[in-house]
Amino acid sequence: MTQPRITKETADQVAALWDREAEGLLRYTTVIANNASEAGDLVSRAFEAVALAWATVGSREPDAQRAWLRRTCKNMWIDGIRRSENLSRLQPALAERYHRAELDPADLALLRLAADHCLCVINSLPTARRRVAVLYFLEEHPPPVIAELLGIAPSGVRKHVAEARRRLKEELGPFMDDRHEARSGLRKEARA
Repeated sequence: MTQPRITKETADQVAALWDREAEGLLRYTTVIANNASEAGDLVSRAFEAVALAWATVGSREPDAQRAWLRRTCKNMWIDGIRRSENLSRLQPALAERYHRAELDPADLALLRLAADHCLCVINSLPTARRRVAVLYFLEEHPPPVIAELLGIAPSGVRKHVAEARRRLKEELGPFMDDRHEARSGLRKEARA
């Protein structure tokens, strides 16, 4: 299979990009790959890719070209891990972060019941407080945005949130206490 050829003009432009970005890109890839020789290989392959894609990448601003190179290096690194099927190369904390935790069916049932009860509590609040609670707890808007959306003062939003939180704690307290005790017991066992 023959490699596509690039023009002299493209080669000169990619060389100028190399002079401007290669050192920083090598530092970036050394951090993500945690291996200097692999980082150098990623940088070389990224510049090969940019030469082949120069028709689309060459017209971009310098910051966009840098972002393209970094994204390409990171994607190549991830592809290498996938190909090798060797997730142990990832740092244990990172691997644990993406490990899907198994959920006990009983816990799942309790969580669903608690979520249903939580929605019932929110729906039973007075109209203004319910609107604030939905925007804050369910849609996760910050208080200043809620104040603007509802046309009320930010201090009013904070008051409604505090009252809704108090009511939710009051209604869901027994469930939360059981879950907290179970988690604390697990943490103590892990430390021992």
